[in-house]
Amino acid sequence: MATDPQSWRDAVLDGLRRYAARHGPIIDRQRLLAEELSRVGAATDTRGDTPGQTLSRVLQELRDEGLLLFVTPGRYLLAEQPVDVEALELPEQTIDEAIRAGRLRLGQLPATDTVAQRRLRRGQERLRRLALLNYRCTCAFCDVSEEPLLVASHIARWADCPSGRGDLANVLCLCRFHDPLFELGYFTLGDHLEIIPRYQGHSAAVRSVLRSTGPFRHPVAHPPGLDYLAAHRSRVTRT
Repeated sequence: MATDPQSWRDAVLDGLRRYAARHGPIIDRQRLLAEELSRVGAATDTRGDTPGQTLSRVLQELRDEGLLLFVTPGRYLLAEQPVDVEALELPEQTIDEAIRAGRLRLGQLPATDTVAQRRLRRGQERLRRLALLNYRCTCAFCDVSEEPLLVASHIARWADCPSGRGDLANVLCLCRFHDPLFELGYFTLGDHLEIIPRYQGHSAAVRSVLRSTGPFRHPVAHPPGLDYLAAHRSRVTRT
């Protein structure tokens, strides 16, 4: 019984999956064309003269969707599944694309050797850089903008939420004054990003920092995720 032709997108994705199963998640465009173009053409029932151009267009569309990440000219990373930064040697641009697409995972694999540890540090450094840029290199709760005083602070803690370690929606740019106070639950954030105070502190210095808190500085993109905020509120209200 004849089957209906596939869409080009579905056929190319199937071809990418077959390629990745044979060679790993790094896709070489020329090798992909050589190995998969005829099969993709048959699956789509293509009779045109330029199937290679159509496949290239679909590859670009998949890049726009964040399913393919640029590695080097003519080479891509299939990011249909989360990308474990310790597992692959990736350039900074690819790591950044994976972070922006919400596909980078940090600390998922045992970093038992120096190569894996270096890759993990590199991923953490890129996450910090993008988190700072997301908040215009200024603390989300005050006007501190001196970069040595800024950190990438996870809303749901590293140990509590492994899947959110590389997600910009789980990372705030905070100064080194507000970071520990947020971590320890002196204040938290509501679903509308309103600041919810909890403790005033016993010292004039702590009270001074708390008085400087807010309103919340909205990021360029990747606002705090509601699930992460709920996890933070749940954790700090138990203490």
